[in-house]
Amino acid sequence: MRETVLMKGEMATRVIVTTEAGTEVLDEEDEVLESYPDDQHATVLARFLGQGWEVEEDGP
Repeated sequence: MRETVLMKGEMATRVIVTTEAGTEVLDEEDEVLESYPDDQHATVLARFLGQGWEVEEDGP
């Protein structure tokens, strides 16, 4: 499993979680915003970084 926490400003948070079941993007209330059936972690992370999000935490 890999989990990356992204921040934008003081309140906006996104969490990218990748497991054997695929990749999900969650908001600050743990609501699923995006879901992929395979590992899309690097692609989604690159997109968010390109939109100005910053990595707060990244790890297994």
